[in-house]
Order: sequence, then structure tokens, then C-alpha cells
Amino acid sequence: MGSPSRREHAAPRIYSGAAHKRDARRRRAGARTHQCAQALAAALALCLVLAAACRTQPAPLPAPPAPVAPPPAPPVPRLAPPTPQPAPPPAAAPAPTPPDPLAAFIASLEQQYAAALRLYHQGQLDEARLAFDATLDRLLASPYPIPSTPRLQAELNSLLDRTQALESDAFPAGGLHQSQPQPTPLDRIPELTFPLDAATRAQIQSDTRVGLEAAARGQLPLVLNDAVMRYIHYFTTTGRPDLLAGFRRAGRYRAMVDRIFTAQGLPDDLIYMAQLESGFDPRLVSSAGARGMWQFMYSRAEDYGLRRTHWVDDRQDPEKSTLAAARHLKDLYAEFGNWYLAMAAYNTGPRTIQEVVARTGYADFWKLSALGALPRGVRDYVPVILAIALIAKNPRQYGIANLQVDSPDEVQLEPVASPLDLRLAAECAQVTLADLQHLNPSLLHFLAPAGFALRLPADSARRFRQGLAQVPPRDRIAWRLHWVRPGETWPQLARRFRLTPVRLAAANHLALRRPPRPGTPLALPPSLVRRLASARRAPATKRPAPSARRGAGGAARP
Repeated sequence: MGSPSRREHAAPRIYSGAAHKRDARRRRAGARTHQCAQALAAALALCLVLAAACRTQPAPLPAPPAPVAPPPAPPVPRLAPPTPQPAPPPAAAPAPTPPDPLAAFIASLEQQYAAALRLYHQGQLDEARLAFDATLDRLLASPYPIPSTPRLQAELNSLLDRTQALESDAFPAGGLHQSQPQPTPLDRIPELTFPLDAATRAQIQSDTRVGLEAAARGQLPLVLNDAVMRYIHYFTTTGRPDLLAGFRRAGRYRAMVDRIFTAQGLPDDLIYMAQLESGFDPRLVSSAGARGMWQFMYSRAEDYGLRRTHWVDDRQDPEKSTLAAARHLKDLYAEFGNWYLAMAAYNTGPRTIQEVVARTGYADFWKLSALGALPRGVRDYVPVILAIALIAKNPRQYGIANLQVDSPDEVQLEPVASPLDLRLAAECAQVTLADLQHLNPSLLHFLAPAGFALRLPADSARRFRQGLAQVPPRDRIAWRLHWVRPGETWPQLARRFRLTPVRLAAANHLALRRPPRPGTPLALPPSLVRRLASARRAPATKRPAPSARRGAGGAARP
């Protein structure tokens, strides 16, 4: 084919331009339509977001109402002032709780027990035992029925347990009735070595002139040297209270000592050895274990017949120990031939004096003292006794006048056929327990064993025998005695001692149809409560271990 003509090429160009414009218009319209759709879609999306946000937020609170002015208040009428009214009475205090008499009674028992416990811890065992017994007796004698009162029964059990524990602790030393070691008068006297001034020496020499003249007629030589004068000065000044106490107590035993010393051929001035050893206290126990008025060690006491058992210690018997001391001094004088050395040997033991004499070759007390060959206590022992004896020869010269001395005890011995409680003995004799303890210091417990010679006030021996006859011999440890007073009846006595009238009358072989006659001794068998107390307080059976026998010269006391 040939090439096209110019005409054929022009028509298509005209056509193509118009179509192009239409296409452009269509494209611009489509673009505007597309933009409108996008804008509409965006607006729709925004509406959806806002709608969702509106749903999640709370609705706004309504605005508060505008304040409304209150209406004007009506006029207040003027009133008269109120009449004052009396104040109401204060509320009544709550009524106090009524006191519990049983609680108060138990508290008082505990106070009484605490006082007894203080005595125990102070070493006053006799007084403590009496105080413990008084506490239990007060409880047992109360008007309350103990078995049916739990609080009282518990208190009784507690008191019994505590007291029994203390008795168990004290039993190895002999029980609650053993005296505790105490300083002796010799322990309280200081060693005097200072010289006296000339005026004091002259005064003492003048005052003792009468005593020395009396001593020249006696059996014990009394000398006045520096050692003796120092102790005369001491006893008339610092040591005056101890001196006067010894002189006072010596009155109780002087007649007995003089009688025994005269029978044994001893100088009566040796009585002042007992004043220095114990102050005439038959119950004194030294730290070394010496006992009694003459301070015997047991090893020496046994040589002179003084026995010791669980119940009795003869070293504390004033008469028996005085006889043993007289025999011992007599033996010492026979050995040394000199009263001063005999006195020194009594204090320290004969073996010590024998060794000193053998070592030095001197048998003179003053020479041995000057040489320092004697122990210090022995060097002071003899001068102290001589000083006391010289003052006693002429007490007025030393300002001692009108001294009231203790009177001798007027006693009667009553043999004990069966073991006897001292409290029953005191009730039979109508004396106090302290009276019997004072007259019988050798008893270590509140019980006198069979065969013991009980010392009683002479005017009470008949009553003692009458009362004791009411109590069967086998029951004289647990039973008690009561002397009927005017107006007392069987029911009253039965309530008081917690017995039935039938039991009380039968124990005394009397009839209930007649009241007991005043002055009649009534035997009191133990009630159930007291039997319980006695059984619980009974200590375990033990015996103190026998002490080893000591050598003659190894004791600090005879």
C-alpha cells in the first residue's frame, strides 16, 4: 500500500485532542470524587471516635441552684430570765465490796508465819518453833470447819509443808531447838596492852586494898599487877555492862556452885570462870562447839560423866556440868600444883600447858606469860578472872551498889516414866513452856525421854502429878490437858477442842449427864485435824552421826 494522504492524517489529530480533554475532565472529576470520599470517610471516622469518647465520660453535674434568701425571722418575744434550779445530787458511789473475813484470817496467819520465819533465819530456833506452833494452833482453833473449807485446808497443808521443810533442814543439827553458836563473854573482851597512867594505877590500888585483904584469907591467891589492873579498868568502864549482867545471873546459881565447890575442896572464887566462859548461860554454844555454863567440849565432858543423846545434853545441865567442872579443876590442880596453871589448862587443854612447861622449864603462869610462851587467849584468861574476883570482893568501891541479882530457882524433881511432851507437862503443872525450858536447859527438844528427872517449880509439883495421872502413859506425846473453868460445858469444850462430847467424856471416864466440875483436869485426845498435822510434821527418822573423840590437849575448850 502506498503512504496515506495529508487529509487522512489530519482527522485523527482533531479527534484525539477532544477526546483527550474529555478524558482529562473525567480524571479531574474522578479525583474530586475520590477526595470527597476520603474526606467523608475521615469525617465519619472522627464522628465515631467522638461518639466513643462521649460514651466513656460521666455526665456533667447539674449546676447548683442559686441561693435563696431566707424569709425574715419573726420577732422573738422577750422572756424573763430562767429561775436557777438546784444542782442534781451527785451519783451515789458504788457500795464497797464487803470484806472477806476468811481471806483476812488467812492473811493474818501468813503474817504470823512470816514473823516466825524471821526468828528462824536469825538463829532463834526455840523461839521460831514456838511461833510456828502458835500459828498452827491458831489455825486449828479457829471457828471455821477446816475439812469443809477448801481455802483453810489448803492453808493448813501449806503451813505444814513449809514448817516440815524447815525442820528437815535443821534436823542434822538437832532440830529446831538447838542453840546456835554465839560469841562468849571471853570472845567479846579485847586484848589490853596499853599502860595505865599513874593516877589510874593509884586509884585501882586503893580500891582493891579491901579485896586483896579478903583474898589473903581465901584459897585462891589474888594478885594486882599491870595485866590485872588493865582489866579492872576495862570492867569499870567499857566492859561494865557485861560485868553487871554476869553478876546479876550469878545469883541464880551461886548457892549451888558454892555447895559443890566446897564439897570438892575448891576455892569459891573459881565461880567467876563460869562468868567468863558463858556469863552463866547454860544454853550458850561457842563457835568451837563448847556448850553450857562451863563450856565443855564433848570429848572432855565424856571423861566426867556428862552424856549426850538425841534428846539430852548434860553439858547444858547447870548442876551436872558444875560438878564435872569441879572434878576437872581438882584434877588439873593436882597435876600442875598451881591454880593459875590449872585455870589456864582448863581454857586451852592440859596438853598445851604441859608442852609449854616442858619447852621453857618454867611452871609459873606470869613468867610464861611474860615470855610470850602462852597463846594470847590464855594470857588474858587468868588476869580477867582475877579482875572480876577483885571487883566482886568490894563492888561498892567501884560504884556497884544495890544490884538486883536473880533469885535461885526453887525446884522439885519429878522422874519421867514414859516419853513426855513438854507442852503437856506445862499444862499439867499450869506453868508456861518457857518456865520448863528455863528449868530444864539440857533438853534439846520439846520432849523429855523416859528416865529424865524433870525440874518443876516446887509449888506446882502436886498439880503436875494430878494432871499427868489423867493421861495414859502411852499417849503423853500427842495428848494435851485442860483444866476446867467455871461455866464450861461439854458442848463448849467439844467445839473448842474439835472433839465430840462423847469422845471427850469417854477419854476422861466421866458421864455426859453432868457438866464437868471446875478445876478438873481433862485429858484431850488429838482431834482428826491435829492428828493429821502431827503426822505430817513428824520428821524422818534420823540419828546424828557420833562425833569423833578429840584428844585431851586438842580442844580450844575443856
